[in-house]
Amino acid sequence: MTRATRRSALSRGAGVALLSTLATLVAFVGGCGPRLDVGSDVLWTGLFEGATFDEWTGDGGGTALAFPAPPNLNEISGERVRHGGYAAKLTIDAAPGGTRGSAVLSRAGDPLPVQGYYSAWYYLPRSITVGNYWVISKFRQQDQATMDELYDLDLINLDSGEMSLQLYDHHRSAVVPLDVANPVVPVGQWFQIEAFYRNAQDATGRLTFWLDGRPIVDIANQPTASTPWIEWDACSIGENLTPSTAVLYVDDCAVSRSRVGANGIIAD
Repeated sequence: MTRATRRSALSRGAGVALLSTLATLVAFVGGCGPRLDVGSDVLWTGLFEGATFDEWTGDGGGTALAFPAPPNLNEISGERVRHGGYAAKLTIDAAPGGTRGSAVLSRAGDPLPVQGYYSAWYYLPRSITVGNYWVISKFRQQDQATMDELYDLDLINLDSGEMSLQLYDHHRSAVVPLDVANPVVPVGQWFQIEAFYRNAQDATGRLTFWLDGRPIVDIANQPTASTPWIEWDACSIGENLTPSTAVLYVDDCAVSRSRVGANGIIAD
């Protein structure tokens, strides 16, 4: 399977409901600075503190699926948490020469704004050697020309043995050069991936990614999708990984009208 034609085999819910969840976002500057309350700028949160995936799936606007299951699994876990008592544990099996492993948390359709910020925190327990690809954040569209694919943010390996990020654009079937060369993804500690995405069929489209508050790539002044419908995934989708079993923890997810930022804390 070529990179340009790959897609997750996970199904998406046909109906999506309007989202009414509001939360409070607070940010601390310098650890003890003033608290910033941006109120209803936060449109949705996935904190896992109910020990379920209901925040993702309960309103019909998202899914929490793994394929094939088993061995691929989405679980609620207390093993590694950034805040509170629970996080999501995404486990995939993607042996060299085997099938792709997929564990995906998704939000799609009407609950998502035309433009907004998408934030999730990840914990990587160990380094993994990536043979083909390992996607951890993803935007989709409804366009058969790209098999519904849009942008993938992947984990990759550096010659130093450290892990880094790579952005793949399905429009162009090509890797997008990052503005920051070889940003290092920490192993054994939480890191934040935040994206700004403006969905547009004209040259006003934009996609920006931050790693721990540092901008790493900005794609501006071009169409981003051919239809208004979009999907955002916090995920683990891999092929040809060593060791074949890869675990990724996800916590403190949010969709907001304003930046969450690397120092942000989303209130329960």
